[in-house]
Amino acid sequence: MLKEGLKFGVVGAISTILDFAFLNLSLHFGASVFWATFIGYAVGTINGYFVNSAWTYKHLEQKSKTIGLTKYAIISAVGLFLTEIIVNYLHGLGLIVNGAKLVAVVIVFFWNWIANRMWTFKQVKS
Repeated sequence: MLKEGLKFGVVGAISTILDFAFLNLSLHFGASVFWATFIGYAVGTINGYFVNSAWTYKHLEQKSKTIGLTKYAIISAVGLFLTEIIVNYLHGLGLIVNGAKLVAVVIVFFWNWIANRMWTFKQVKS
């Protein structure tokens, strides 16, 4: 489980870089904080699902890739909801968007890892 956690963390780091890149690119082109956060999170989430499926949890059998993607999307939607609340609340208090996003990333990482490990990539006993 430690090895999986480390892999999930590496994938998360790469996805977070993509997330921040698209967040800032969206802000640069005039998107609101809400939409920029949404776009960045969506890009990071899509990357995270495919890389985690192919690398972190490749040893786990999934009955259906569609079901796996659906579960991942549901968990990610909750993560997006939490992220939007955290970013917009902290930004409203005067924290810069990237600082608020960093706080959200740390908090939501644990939700995503635990929920995906227990539901999306749950090991099926033979």
